[in-house]
Amino acid sequence: MNNSKVVVITGASSGIGFETAKLLNQKNYIIYGISRTKIHDKCVKSIQADVTNYEQLKQAYQEIFDIEGHIDCLINNAGMGISGSIEHTTLEDAKYMMDVNFMGVFHSTKAMLPFLRQSNRAKIINISSVAGRLAIPFQGFYSSSKAAINAFSESLKIELSPFNIQVCSVMPGDIKTGFTKNRKKNELEGDLYEKRVDKSIQVMENDEHNGMDAQYAAKVIYKLVKKRRLPLYKTIGIKYKIFIFLQKVLPARLVNYLVGSIYGFKKG
Repeated sequence: MNNSKVVVITGASSGIGFETAKLLNQKNYIIYGISRTKIHDKCVKSIQADVTNYEQLKQAYQEIFDIEGHIDCLINNAGMGISGSIEHTTLEDAKYMMDVNFMGVFHSTKAMLPFLRQSNRAKIINISSVAGRLAIPFQGFYSSSKAAINAFSESLKIELSPFNIQVCSVMPGDIKTGFTKNRKKNELEGDLYEKRVDKSIQVMENDEHNGMDAQYAAKVIYKLVKKRRLPLYKTIGIKYKIFIFLQKVLPARLVNYLVGSIYGFKKG
């Protein structure tokens, strides 16, 4: 059995997942990347699987365990975005987003737990978002899926405490990745929302283009992987830590108003 720590990362083909895989590989961790497409990089042992398919994940994790003899950390990173008004989001798009962003975390965790229980001080790191605490207009389903991950992580931490499996929900702020160009947009908004949605998305994308590098997020996640005791939440980015602090101390109505003033554009 290999004594190096084995880390499994979903959504490891790009962005935060890929940069985290590269960094952990440099630090002598054994990295398995789960992605729908083949990952062509020697830093990652690539396994193709879809997080919306529980049986594929179950088979993939069994394969990893059979090869390595242990799995020590799961990083649930796979995710996608949809922007647009809630009213004009199709039922199919809303369901698919929740299937990937939230149910994917559930599928991955459920499939992995039998193996993590056999490790010493195993860890589960779920990639959420500051948008899970500060719900953003015209990204309603993205914010909802990330808020669900936070609640899932809180429950999971309590349930797994007897098995010495730690859980952390990581909340990045705006980060420069391919996520921006890959975000799906509602095809039809109509006159009621179109101008407001366009302005809001422009602000979001500008923030993302000028955001933190994915390598910065990878360094934060690496510190969590090697940390003896995980915090329940870890926010990435100084200004986002301030936002989360204000969200805790200010009245909810005021926080909602402030977010609306940035992204809501009450007038088209």
